[in-house]
Amino acid sequence: LKVSYFFDLYKEPDALVLVQIKNENLDTYAIRLKELIDNVKYRTHKEKVKIVAHSMGGLVVRRYIQIFGDKDVDRIIFLGTPHHGITEKVYNLCKVKGSKLACRDMKSDSLLVNKLNRDPLPAVPIYNIIGAGCIMDADEGDGVVTKQSAELEESNNVKNIYVNGTCGKLSYFHTDMLDISRYPEVYEEVLKEL
Repeated sequence: LKVSYFFDLYKEPDALVLVQIKNENLDTYAIRLKELIDNVKYRTHKEKVKIVAHSMGGLVVRRYIQIFGDKDVDRIIFLGTPHHGITEKVYNLCKVKGSKLACRDMKSDSLLVNKLNRDPLPAVPIYNIIGAGCIMDADEGDGVVTKQSAELEESNNVKNIYVNGTCGKLSYFHTDMLDISRYPEVYEEVLKEL
């Protein structure tokens, strides 16, 4: 089941209307994620959910757990998540394509990134898939997130998994890693950890 915190429901007299809202901060998305998790648990009759989160979605999941705890989460698979924030260069591009509030929250020196990294990670199993192979100024990464930003400290429940890809002039491994036909190894890692 795929869900997105970019959508919300608006009540009209006769029906509920689904609306897409992509201009909020990550705290708002974390609250929406709570609603989605509660709904998925209700519909599936399961006590916990398995979460696969790409990019900013991983930060939303971490914020959700900071606010609501990890009692509803069985495991987490992160894909290309900027756990330690995005660079200034990526931030400047983010502001053009994305929500200014969400971009601000993802900066490496933001209050949100600071909050996420001052607390310990949740005790649930975490599989952190990190993209590599693209040169990013003086670092390497997936073309959007540097390896250094994506890495988490490994422990009994946290495992970093590195996958190599390529970046072109108009494409980045960061988004291409979701394309099963181009990078089946990423899909295989997700299936293995589910």
